[in-house]
Amino acid sequence: MDAVTLRHSAGGRHPSVTMTAGPILRYCPACHHTPPEPYPYHGSRYGQVGAFTCGHCGAQVSLTDGDCHPPVVYHARPTPAAPTVTETIRFEALYRITEADFRQVERWTGLMLLGDTTETIGDFPARVERVAAEVARRALPPRPATPSLPFVTWVPQPFRAWLDLYATLEGAGQSPQGPG
Repeated sequence: MDAVTLRHSAGGRHPSVTMTAGPILRYCPACHHTPPEPYPYHGSRYGQVGAFTCGHCGAQVSLTDGDCHPPVVYHARPTPAAPTVTETIRFEALYRITEADFRQVERWTGLMLLGDTTETIGDFPARVERVAAEVARRALPPRPATPSLPFVTWVPQPFRAWLDLYATLEGAGQSPQGPG
C-alpha cells in the first residue's frame, strides 16, 4: 500500500485538507475503465503527475494537477488522431477526506482527528484505526460505502476503510454520546 500524506491547512477563511501523496485511481476517461490497481500519487512537477497506457483500450493517459494542488485531471487520447478526452477528479471529495468530512467524523465519534493548526498528516491509517476502534466499541453494524462517481468500481486502502466507516457512522446517525 502506498503511503498517504495529507496536509491540513487550518488557518485562513477556508480550512482544508489536501492529499499530497497516496494511491489514486488508474482511470481511463476514454473507455471509463478503472482497473483494481492504484496509481501512486506523489504530487507533481510543474503540474505533471505522470502517465500510463490504459490496459483496456490502449489509450495514452496523462495526469496533471494544479502543481501539487487538487484536482487531478486525466487526459486520454485513444489514438494519435483522436481528440483528447478529459475527466477531473477531486480525490479529497471522492475519498471523503475534506476538512468538513474530518470534522463530521469528529462530531460523530468525539475523537480529535485534526488539530487547530496547520499540520502534515502522515499517520492517516492510524486515524482510520482510531475511528474503527470507536465504531467497534459502539458495536455498529458495518455499512459499505457507495463511491460518489459512477465509474468508480473500487477504492484503494486505506480510503476504502475510511469510506466504509463514514457510511457506518452516517447510517447510524452517530453523535459523541451514541445514536442521535
